Amino acid sequence: MDNSIYIALSRQQTLFRDMEATANNIANANTPGYQAEKIMFTDYLSNDGNRRKIAFAQDISSYRDTSTGPMKATGAAFDVAIMGPGMIPIETAGGQRYTRSGNFQLSNDGTLVTATGQPVLGPDGQRIALEPTDKDVKIGENGLITVRGIGGEIEERGQIGLVEFADPQAMTQIGDQMFETAQLPQEPVESRMLQGTLEMSNVSPVKELVRVTELSRSTSSTAKFIEVMYDLQRKTASTYAQPSQ
Repeated sequence: MDNSIYIALSRQQTLFRDMEATANNIANANTPGYQAEKIMFTDYLSNDGNRRKIAFAQDISSYRDTSTGPMKATGAAFDVAIMGPGMIPIETAGGQRYTRSGNFQLSNDGTLVTATGQPVLGPDGQRIALEPTDKDVKIGENGLITVRGIGGEIEERGQIGLVEFADPQAMTQIGDQMFETAQLPQEPVESRMLQGTLEMSNVSPVKELVRVTELSRSTSSTAKFIEVMYDLQRKTASTYAQPSQ
């Protein structure tokens, strides 16, 4: 096969990968705490067998846009947003994970859980539970939960964990809202919580839709080029295959 077709196919493959990431970003444009995924591209040289170098396109990696998303005031007692790079530890069947999606709620037994029912953990790795009679729930900037108990006195009910990591890009995204890492969590320095607020996705739907249009055009033009090259090869092969007069 002609080298130009191989090169075009390598570009087509990277375009499909970029389209997949862009489509996932659009799908999560309204997911609290979601961080947009971006694809990194480069080219690499290869020997074509005739002592010539040819360059192929390659998607070498992806990275997350870790910028803070827009804040949405909800007024809900168990909604918390994180200002800064911090994350909240969550208990899952696969071990401890971390999230920035703070749309929490209470389970039937009073345990603080995520929207999908996974327990929120405190700094000590323990679950957080409230009493049915608790009122006037307050969550401080450090995650400390206080309530007005049955006797009307202010009581503590635990603390939502808040941690930071040395290299946020080294964290692996699990699903759309969870992250895992082998890094040791650190005490928060730049992060704090806001009660009654949610950090929304940092995806810009308009920019992502424009990106989809650009990728669609590039994909179509590359496919057309490959088709033309295949047709040229077929005609060339047919011409040389004809018996000489």
